[in-house]
Amino acid sequence: MRMESGARAGLQTAAQTAAMVAAQERRKKVEAALYKDSQAGGQAQETIYRDASGRIINVAMKRAEARKAEQEKLEKEEQAKEALMGDVQRQEREKRRQQLQEARAMPVARTVDDEDMNDELRARERWNDPAAQFLTNKSAGKSATGKPLYKGAFQPNRYGIRPGHRWDGVDRSNGFEKEWFAARNRKGRLEALDYQWQMDE
Repeated sequence: MRMESGARAGLQTAAQTAAMVAAQERRKKVEAALYKDSQAGGQAQETIYRDASGRIINVAMKRAEARKAEQEKLEKEEQAKEALMGDVQRQEREKRRQQLQEARAMPVARTVDDEDMNDELRARERWNDPAAQFLTNKSAGKSATGKPLYKGAFQPNRYGIRPGHRWDGVDRSNGFEKEWFAARNRKGRLEALDYQWQMDE
């Protein structure tokens, strides 16, 4: 007759007890080895997910698909942003990237002999420069994209964008630009008058 623990009940000899203890120790070692082989008793085992029909769902594959979908979404957003950008903005971004690339090799101090800086300063337009006509380059009639520009007079705008060569000279705006410039001029004039009045007192 055996007890619930597996030990024999009743009177036993010392040899029987020793054999029983040895068998229990062997059984415990085997169970411990099986427990260790099963990766810490199921703690490190991956959970099996199933869908409504009972099929096993591969979580790693689903995560990879989600990452891929997110990457595609980001690429589409980047392409849409790129498509909204104009030719001039693309050229300016590329030019800025090129300048940053060249700045790595550029010395810290720029002197009078720096040809790039001199060319850049010559190319800059100044509205009140009487000698500017002597320094004009041949690309004055072309836009940044290389397309020809309008040769006649035109209303100024906030962004300093000149009209293209096909513009017929008709101002089709709602008058906002004109009012904007008038407000700026009025504000500057009032500030100058205010300053003069303060100096008179």
